Amino acid sequence: MMKINHSFAFLLLITQMMPWADGDCSFDKILRRCSCSLLDLTNIMSIVSCIQATSFEFQGGSFVDAEDYVAYNVEMEQVLAMITFPLTNVIFANVVLSEEFVSTFIKWVYRIQIKELIFENTTFVGKSNWQYMSGRSPHISALQFINVSSYPLTDRASDFTNLGNWMSKLKELTLMKSHLTSITCNISLHFKTLSSLDLSENLLQDDSLSTSFCNGVFPNLKTLKLRHNSLVNFEKVCHILNKHNQLKHLDLSQNNFSYASTSLCGWQPSLVLLNLSDTALEQLDNIIPQNCEVLDLSYNRLNALNISLPNLKEIYLSHNKFLTIPPMDNLPLLQVLTVDGNPIKTLQRGQLQYFKHLNSFRADNNPYTCSCSLVHEIKEITESGLTVHQWPEGYMCESPPLLRGKLVSEVNLSFFECHKPLLTVVICLVILLVCVGGVICFVKIHRSTKARSQHLEPGNISSVQFQS
Repeated sequence: MMKINHSFAFLLLITQMMPWADGDCSFDKILRRCSCSLLDLTNIMSIVSCIQATSFEFQGGSFVDAEDYVAYNVEMEQVLAMITFPLTNVIFANVVLSEEFVSTFIKWVYRIQIKELIFENTTFVGKSNWQYMSGRSPHISALQFINVSSYPLTDRASDFTNLGNWMSKLKELTLMKSHLTSITCNISLHFKTLSSLDLSENLLQDDSLSTSFCNGVFPNLKTLKLRHNSLVNFEKVCHILNKHNQLKHLDLSQNNFSYASTSLCGWQPSLVLLNLSDTALEQLDNIIPQNCEVLDLSYNRLNALNISLPNLKEIYLSHNKFLTIPPMDNLPLLQVLTVDGNPIKTLQRGQLQYFKHLNSFRADNNPYTCSCSLVHEIKEITESGLTVHQWPEGYMCESPPLLRGKLVSEVNLSFFECHKPLLTVVICLVILLVCVGGVICFVKIHRSTKARSQHLEPGNISSVQFQS
């Protein structure tokens, strides 16, 4: 293996003092981002050209045979040692890597502060001997694996034992879109300081979740995302996760909890943000944590809301089946409300005035009946100082037919159109008065005529003639 000489070291030193040097990698000086192909790792000068970068991305290619990269060990370690800035992230995307290469790369960057090491659309080949990592911990605080495939994690307890010291110090872990069915309990137990775990878009089921979250795992977990898995039993999920007394943010969206109308499970007081959007919920009974501050129930089948949450500040009810804004007397601190995409035709007059802390409101994409009361109420809301999202372009009339497709903000109804019932009553009264007056006149005329007729009867006429 070739050793680095003084001339090469001098060249590296000069290059470090320059803004950038020529190479195959692309360096964005403003973002301080270096974009390379995977093969650029065999070209020392390409990496030298990005010596001032704080973010590296390696796109495309493969390192499967150790001979392709082992020959560059010493030079790469020397070059990477020149990086004095903490790195925001190092990304490998659309690549095929052997685990041996990953092991070698971690040796190269062992002394560099890296916030995130990311593998996206990556295939890992073979198995590596991680024994050299025993008792050591690289300065990488977050790991992301997005759409990756690898040798099965089962029966690899010894590998994770060697990695245990590093795993116990990781703060964030993402395993997304990777057909993950479970994490074995003995692996989960290593993550002692993990605060954020994202297992979205995998194949986790209720039973496998209990294996992954066995007793004692993730003791410092604060954020957990289980979006788009195969979870169906809400109560079971609650019983599995309610042991985590530091959990603050839980995302269960895009699972199927259509039968989760009731739950006998109580959440920990720490849980303040719950996402249950797109989970086929039809009703809610005792499934919401009492200390919840942010609640997302959008894209469900709800038509009623019967909850009492004294600390709730934000509620998202978009794309449900509400016919009107549900009563929210038991949400005294509410600040954000969304009801867009519901079959709401009108707004109850003055309803939003009960929310003393409300500052953000969204109700677009609803089939509004543009009556005088609706137009007046919406205009009052928009002029109240409340932030109304998607106004005015998202608020359109569905009926009456003459106003269909017109923006609510453009509707100007006349006094007569807005007071049709009153005008109808007035007209009816006028007609009634005219009729009564006509009847009275008719009766008077009839009586006068009758009296005159009686006065002119034949007997009376004769008497008059005789006297004459």
